[in-house]
Amino acid sequence: LFRYTPLCRSKQWYQRRVRGHDQLDAECLQHQWDNYHIQRTNDGWSSCDSFLSEFGSDKYPTSQRCLVYREKCAVKDNDRPCCKSVHCHLWLMGKSPQV
Repeated sequence: LFRYTPLCRSKQWYQRRVRGHDQLDAECLQHQWDNYHIQRTNDGWSSCDSFLSEFGSDKYPTSQRCLVYREKCAVKDNDRPCCKSVHCHLWLMGKSPQV
């Protein structure tokens, strides 16, 4: 996903190949939110926007800084948990995905 994005490709974390959501800034998280489903079309991923109404932040304070969601994304490699992880990390920054 990042190799196609000049915005994210130029980031220092990319050069070190750090790809965890906890290492991304808000711009790159937003890029993931907007484009996960495009890069994963062959996997049948849905747009993160399609899950937005299901995501609440009530459990985020106890999620160990979103670690729970990052791990689910890594293990399941599925659209919903990966979008939830991005949503949580944006929330930690005091932001919401722009739709």
